[in-house]
Amino acid sequence: MVEPLRKRNAGGELYRRRDEVEALIKRLEELPRDQLIERMRIASPAHPDFLPAECLLHFVRKSKRDNSTRQFELMYKALMARVERGATVPGAVHFVEGKRAITARAAKIVEAVVFAFEVKLTQDRNGYLDGLDYFEINFASALKLLRSTAQTKVDLEAGREQPLSYDDEEAISPEVEAAAGAFDPFNSEKIDDPAYRSALAAAIKELPAEERDVVVLMLKDYQIDSKEPNVTTIRSLLDCSEKTVRNRRDRALAKLRRALEDLE
Repeated sequence: MVEPLRKRNAGGELYRRRDEVEALIKRLEELPRDQLIERMRIASPAHPDFLPAECLLHFVRKSKRDNSTRQFELMYKALMARVERGATVPGAVHFVEGKRAITARAAKIVEAVVFAFEVKLTQDRNGYLDGLDYFEINFASALKLLRSTAQTKVDLEAGREQPLSYDDEEAISPEVEAAAGAFDPFNSEKIDDPAYRSALAAAIKELPAEERDVVVLMLKDYQIDSKEPNVTTIRSLLDCSEKTVRNRRDRALAKLRRALEDLE
């Protein structure tokens, strides 16, 4: 028996997958996992073994009990490819010298949708998020809602004035220090989760360039500063003071913590 969904509608009834999806999941559960993954990777709807996205999501959610990181990563990659395609605004794709490309606005919308979906998926892997149940009923419709929200966000941000500049030599505010706290976005217990890594990467992309540079160099294990003159540091690479680096780091960590707080 396929595990039932848990979310209830306004009348108190449990959500139910479409009959054809439920029946297909039952058949797919009999397949060896390697064969299932091969089918999940089929991208063309015209292929006879193409699977609905609802099936992909079901098995990605179920994989948290399989204790196989390799299988999860392959399933996750196939699912996220569907999310990216569904997040692309119709008409945004064009070709430049024979190569597929999308507009800058559309790319930002895709990033926002992918990030929002990854947050939901990570929450589900940490427990059970009934907000994903609707995606197993009508994936296209649920994803369209995410895309609509992302479009509004991107267009609002495009209309805003440039953000206020910071004086990097000023003392960091207590509020920022508190938000950054002891937060470690590169926590080894979390960074092994592909969904978390992808969500973190999306959040880092949203940082202002100067803060993003500091975070990227931290990821590469550069020290902020060193008393040894021959050691390459973040301060030397960015040609600024140690205090400036630390202020940019703290602002970046505070923003990352807010962006990823639902995944903690």
